Formats: sequence, structure tokens, C-alpha cells
Amino acid sequence: MCGICGELHFGPPNEAGVFYFDRLIDLMARRGPDARGSWFDGQACLLGFRRLSILDLSPAADQPMVTDGENYALVFNGEIYNFRELRAELEQRGVAFQTSGDTEVVLQALIHWGKAALDRFNGMFALAFYDRRERWLLLARDHAGIKPLYYLLNDQGLFFASQYDQILAHPWRDGLPVSPDGLGLYLRLGYIPAPYAILERTYMLEPGCWLQVSGEGDIQRGRYYAFPAYTVPTLSGEEAFEAVDAAVGAAVRRQMVSDVPLGAFLSGGIDSPLVVAKMRAVSGGAVRAYTIGSDGSRFDESDSAADYARQLGVDHVLEQFTPEKSLDWLDDAVAACGEPFADFSVLPTLMGSHLARRDMTVMLSGDGGDELFWGYPERFGSVIKSAPDFRRPQWWRDVHWATHRLIGLDKHAHKNSRWPSIGDWYRQKHTWFSPSRLAGLFPALPPWPAGFALFDYDGWDADETAQWLRWNEFVGHLTMVLLKVDRAGMYNSLEIRVPLLDREVIDVAVRVDWRSCLDLSTTTGKLPLRHSLERYVNRQTKDKRGFAVPMADWLRGPLRDIYLDKVASRPEFLGLEVDRSGLKDLLTHHLSGQADNHRSLWLLLSLALWLERYYEPQGTPIARDS
Repeated sequence: MCGICGELHFGPPNEAGVFYFDRLIDLMARRGPDARGSWFDGQACLLGFRRLSILDLSPAADQPMVTDGENYALVFNGEIYNFRELRAELEQRGVAFQTSGDTEVVLQALIHWGKAALDRFNGMFALAFYDRRERWLLLARDHAGIKPLYYLLNDQGLFFASQYDQILAHPWRDGLPVSPDGLGLYLRLGYIPAPYAILERTYMLEPGCWLQVSGEGDIQRGRYYAFPAYTVPTLSGEEAFEAVDAAVGAAVRRQMVSDVPLGAFLSGGIDSPLVVAKMRAVSGGAVRAYTIGSDGSRFDESDSAADYARQLGVDHVLEQFTPEKSLDWLDDAVAACGEPFADFSVLPTLMGSHLARRDMTVMLSGDGGDELFWGYPERFGSVIKSAPDFRRPQWWRDVHWATHRLIGLDKHAHKNSRWPSIGDWYRQKHTWFSPSRLAGLFPALPPWPAGFALFDYDGWDADETAQWLRWNEFVGHLTMVLLKVDRAGMYNSLEIRVPLLDREVIDVAVRVDWRSCLDLSTTTGKLPLRHSLERYVNRQTKDKRGFAVPMADWLRGPLRDIYLDKVASRPEFLGLEVDRSGLKDLLTHHLSGQADNHRSLWLLLSLALWLERYYEPQGTPIARDS
């Protein structure tokens, strides 16, 4: 686990980049406090690295890792959990290894198998592999987007980095205009999904994808993994439960390999308690689990987490997250993200990572279970139930909904009639503002990007719709969650692993019938994970609260004055004119209780804080060093 960056110059040899490159490496010092390294091929390619030592702690495993003769070089961020199997296969081909970790296996796999090696890696990674003889650079990112990778591409060359603030600090960033696509997506979704970014000519590499660039500026792109939007289910009922249980157990066992202390996050839900239970079963000994509570709020899961800890027999560390502490962590949240990001659960995730880092270097989390096993029943259920209505024409749905409302039969179930398609309806479920409110605030709001297909769906079959909903969550919402987890962990020099996104678990999950995961009659999701957890505990939670904080209350309390100071009087955001009276009304209606606008308020406050730190020269808040 570490941070990587690098540069490939187009055209004649160029050594000017060495001057500023050290500073770009040090910007990711938190990602890798144990070692740093750089390599220059003498002509066009610079590679930089910061190391958080996890496997093979010796200097021999430091990066950039370069072969004898310096024909090939690699910088690699992440972990490959099946590296031992790949190593054995390469040894049969005559490869002799000098280290015991996974980095050298990745290097040799790319040398011997080329891009075909990417689909053989079971793990999380962002990597850059340079072939000095052919003068081309390969960038690649893992199947789910667990590890981030940004890049800037212009006529001078390509620069890539683990953090977006490295992009912002690069000399090539000067003069780059704001991307209307990136800004528009942030204002709607609260984050900027790959491949977009907030500045033109800057991008995030998409999960499961690779980018190859030559020294002459020729570019090739490809995808080695795509999560399926639809598969014919082959597993259901007890057979599905057994297959999922076995896959999760195997994934946890793989991901417990570490040469440094390893623990787990423990929530009051289902996913992380199952991961902790499997860890306990694998280790046969002590496991330490960490929980962040929210001081008795309705989102507080600490009591349930403590109950799980008692049932599982693990060492439990609990710390409360108070409104006062939220102020202490604001600067850290902005610094950790490096780009506009509005998921406010980054605050407790940062604090939880800070808490765990006192004792641990590696943590396991339960992220991914909701997206793979239909764990958002309220969001999914209404859509699946109403899916058949969408085969009817719009006028029929309008009349049907109006009739139900008139006779008082159902006031809510048929609100889908307002949307032309299920895709349009689901897009609004993920949008932080109503379309009318957003258009009123930003009269010149950029349109949705051309070709942005995340919500393009006009089907009506319930089975097909259920699978599309899971695909949408996996390639959309989950990538935001994973960005949050990586940023919070690495800001605290902590590796966070996600065994529920192991390739084996995913391969099993896509074969399971959705009806064996989601019970619409009781609005209960993740049935296979619940059945697995039943083997270890007598009690488990039924309601879904999520890893959240009482942001609505905080914006009426300690964050109110900050919003007034940073947001309410702004005439524009990144050159996009804003209606100031609308900004004030957002807060006024929220304070009075007329509306709950906490998501919209935080989205704008988070953007303003990012602007102040990274974009506008007068803002230089200092984050804590520890």
C-alpha cells in the first residue's frame, strides 16, 4: 500500500521535470510514511513512490521496482491477494524472485503476460508499468475502483498520481479551465465519477480499465473487467447461501495476510460484523475491532456494534464522534479528498481510521456488501415493485397515480409516473438537489455530460430491473464509497481492505438470484450475508442506518455560522453564477424546520471549503499532522 505518481514526456528527452517532482512525491507522504523513491529513465519517464510497508518489510521491496538492465519499471499501489499462486506459476516459467511480497510478482506478471495479467490479479491496485525499450507507459486500476488513479494529459505528456491535489500542484495544471462536466456532476451527485474530473484535461481512470501511452503521444485504452448489468442466475436459496458463505470466508482468509498489525472496523449492521466473525474463525485468536459512535444520535450504531463484539468475543475499541469534533475534522476532510467531495460520512471514516492507526497498519472493512447483495431495500424495493408499470404509456401512469391518490389507496407507491423511465426515476434518487431547486440556484447549470450513461435504462421487467439496479449501485454509488474509504484510510497512513469485493465473492454474487438476497415483503436485503452471520451470533440488526452522522442537526448548530461565512454570500462557484437569495433560503428553511436540506447544504459547504483550500489563493487552512 502506498502512493504513486509519474510523468511521461512526449518528444525529445526532457530532464526539467526532476526539479518539481520531489515535491509532488512528498504530497502523498501520508499514503506512504515508511519510504520514498524515484526513478528516471534518462529520457522521458519519471516514476515516484511513497511506501506504507505491509508485505516484505525489507528495502528490497521498495519502489519504483526496476528489473536488471532497467528495461522495465513499476510503481504499484495496493495488494494482490493471489500473488502466491501467480508467483508459483511464474517460477515454473523460470522466473527467479528476489523478494517475498506481491510487487515483484506484479512486475514479472506484466513482463510475461502483458495486459492479460490485469484480469488475473485478485486484489486492489493502481499501477504504472513502463517499458523502456518500447517507450510506453501502462496505467491500470482494479476491477472495482478500490484504489484511485488520476491523470493529466496534454501535448507535453502525461502525469499520473494517486491524489488529485498532486494534479493541482503540477506545473501543467496552470491555465486549465474548469470542466463543465465535472462541475455539473458534482453539483448533482455529490462526487465526480470516473473518468471525469473538476479541471479540463484531467481525468480519473475508470475501474477495470487500462490506458497505454507511448513516448510519441499515441494513446490506447481498454477494459479488462466489467461488472455485468445482467446475468442468468444459477444460485438461489440454501445453495446460494452456502456459496456466498464459502466465498466470503475464503476472501477474508486471503486478505488477512500481513507482516504488520491487522484489525477490523465494526459497525452495528451486517457486513462488517460478518467480516469480523470470519476473521475470528480464521485466526482462532484475538481480533481487535474499532467503532465510531455518533454520541447517541439516531444514526448511532455503537450499542449494536458493542453487542456484536460481545457475541463474537473480540477486543472492542469505541470512540464517540461529537458535533464539536466535527469542526476539528473539517480541514482534514477537505485535505484528504483533494477534489470536491460531498459524502459527509468521510468525517467519521477519518476519525475511525485515526483511531485504528494508533495500533494497526491494516484494517478490514465491510464495504461492498450493500451493492452486491441488494442492501438498499428501501431504494430498490419501490423501483422493483413499480417496474411493470413502466410498460404502460405515460398517460396511463398519470391517471393511475391520480386515481390512487384521489381515493386514498396509496399516496406514495405510484409517484414514478412523474418520470419517463426507471433510469430517470433512479437518477433522481441519487441526485442531491431536486432538478427545479438546482436550476434555480444555478441558472447556467451545465447539462449532464454527453455520453454519461449511468442512468440510461428504459426497461420494465422486474428481474432485469433488479439486476440493473445492482449494476448501477456497483459502478456508481460504490465508487464514491470506495473513494471515501481510501482517502480516509490513507490520510491516516492506514491500509483498508475490502474482502466483500474480492473477485471470488463478486463471481459468486453475480450468479445469485436477487430474490434470494432481497425480501420485498419485509424490506430486508443481504439475505445471504445475514444467513452467514447467523452462524456466529444470536442477534443481528434489522434496520439499516448506514455509517452516517447527524448532519441535519450539525448544520443547525456548530456548522451554521460556517455555512453563512463560506457559502451564503458567494456570487459564484468556479465561475458558475449562483442565486444568493436561494443560498440563504436553503439554510433558512432548514433552520426553521420547513425542510431538511442538509445534503444540499453540505454539498455546497464542502465545495466552498475545497475552493478555499485548493483553488482560491487566499485560502490556506492547515491540516493536523497526526
